[in-house]
Amino acid sequence: MSGLEVAGVLLGGFPLIISGLEHWRDIAKVGGFFWRVRKEYTKCRRDVQFHEILYKRNLKELLLPIVNDADEVTRLMGDPGGKDWSCNALQERLEGRLQESYGLYMEIIREMNETAEEMKKELSLDKAIVQNRLVPPEPKKQRQPSSSQPSKKPSKLASARSEWDYETFRLKFSFNEPVRNGLFDQLKECNARLEKLLRTSDKVSVLLDTAPANTKQTSALETAFKKAWKKSDFLFKALQKAWQCSCQQYHFANLRLEHRTLPDICFEVILTFVSPSSQANVPWSWRELQCGQMIGCSFPYKLTKPGPTPHVLSFTPTSLPTSPRRKRVAFKTLTLSVPSIELDIVDPSVKLCKLLRNEDDVNCMGVICHDDETYHLHPFRKRKRPNDGSPLTLDHVLSNDFGAYLSRRQRYSIALLLASSVAQLHSIAWLGNGLKKEDVFFFPCDDDDCSVPYHEPFIRQGFSPHHLTTSKIEANDCNFNSLGILLLELCFGRRLEDHPLRKRHPTETGETKQAFDLMAALKWSQSVGDEGGDDYASAVGWCFTGANSPTQSWRGDIIKNVVRPLEMCQEHFKTTAVS
Repeated sequence: MSGLEVAGVLLGGFPLIISGLEHWRDIAKVGGFFWRVRKEYTKCRRDVQFHEILYKRNLKELLLPIVNDADEVTRLMGDPGGKDWSCNALQERLEGRLQESYGLYMEIIREMNETAEEMKKELSLDKAIVQNRLVPPEPKKQRQPSSSQPSKKPSKLASARSEWDYETFRLKFSFNEPVRNGLFDQLKECNARLEKLLRTSDKVSVLLDTAPANTKQTSALETAFKKAWKKSDFLFKALQKAWQCSCQQYHFANLRLEHRTLPDICFEVILTFVSPSSQANVPWSWRELQCGQMIGCSFPYKLTKPGPTPHVLSFTPTSLPTSPRRKRVAFKTLTLSVPSIELDIVDPSVKLCKLLRNEDDVNCMGVICHDDETYHLHPFRKRKRPNDGSPLTLDHVLSNDFGAYLSRRQRYSIALLLASSVAQLHSIAWLGNGLKKEDVFFFPCDDDDCSVPYHEPFIRQGFSPHHLTTSKIEANDCNFNSLGILLLELCFGRRLEDHPLRKRHPTETGETKQAFDLMAALKWSQSVGDEGGDDYASAVGWCFTGANSPTQSWRGDIIKNVVRPLEMCQEHFKTTAVS
């Protein structure tokens, strides 16, 4: 008998148990003492029905995913032990659904079958003496008494017999209640184990199904981030090469941080001229640019070069002084006209500082390049210039002095953008070794009333002659503690230095300050789970502990352990908003 058939047999066993209970009820009614055992009978019947319902629900949950529709499940449940329960295809689907728990699942159902059989025996369904009691004795024919005679009282023998029948019934039914309760406990335990096995099997199946999808998404993110890492690095080097001016040290580039999931990349950059206080009337102070390979850009940067002039040797006899015995041949060079060839060569002498003085509205200011990467510079106007020249920083937004308020959803959106940007920009000129809240800027938009455009943070980098690009920074030489502290601060919406845990330690500077910051942050991070949930807590925890042993696949590690969990937090907020 297959496992599925065993499940069907047990499904048909519960009605037999209830039928046996009803036989007991009928015996008690015939004997006239049902009212004395009503309580025990009702409890026993209710227990049987309870475990029958639990088993049916377990069985439905087992069958629904492996049959065609709900109607077929209903038909199967209504025909216990029918021929459809022996279907080989259904049996195979059942084994696939339960996987390695199939054998144990069937053993539990067999144990329930044995318990059901014990219950049937306990109700004496196999004893003819109990069945005979269901038929009341034939009444003896007696002469009808006259209406004037009083009715006779039951004889002492009849009363004794009735009391004996009740006591026999009570000894069998009422006194065996502990035995039945033990059998019910067995059914309860088996049902609970069936439910747990099925739930864990389904959970494993879901994880197995989603694991390839998660791996694929992580791989796609890693590919996109690697491309962004290369292009953003080349963009900085192209900008640095394009200044060609003596005031290069006063130029800064603000790069917008984005969670880039697509291969096409275009950067938003705000270039600023921050002059020293002694200098006035700077030629330009603020320019917003889109930098990338713009399709359809009509900027004329093609240089015309004449094609090479090939020389063709022609075979032509000439009259030369020769000896009378032989002739000589000479070769004459002919020059052919070849049309010029147009090559897409970017002008390497772009003077960016001079270009930025032009306030005219143009589609493209010019093209800068590094290696084989070219970047068209398209000006646009979107954001407000800070009145005092100092943009809003994340450090100020999280401080007690900030008047506005960032919601949890907004803070978690910033957290995802920062974690994604670390994976894209880590160890290159834009970011270097770490990211701090003082490095994150916000520029309000002209048409936006929001005081903090949380969805568009920027980071700033300068172009001093001794910039950190002169020495290559290896990703494996640093950790992600600074990112962990940032995520921690965004989780609770307050700065680490304002927290009582940090105020217990001296302020200090340098490496000593970093050590005290880390001590307080690790203690504070123990509360992240209650505030931000398990996904956010795992992201913060990895930054402090999981990244202590960097590997060659550090970008994949940070995507898997930080970016993806923070994406799950974002999805949770979206689901909550929809519901």
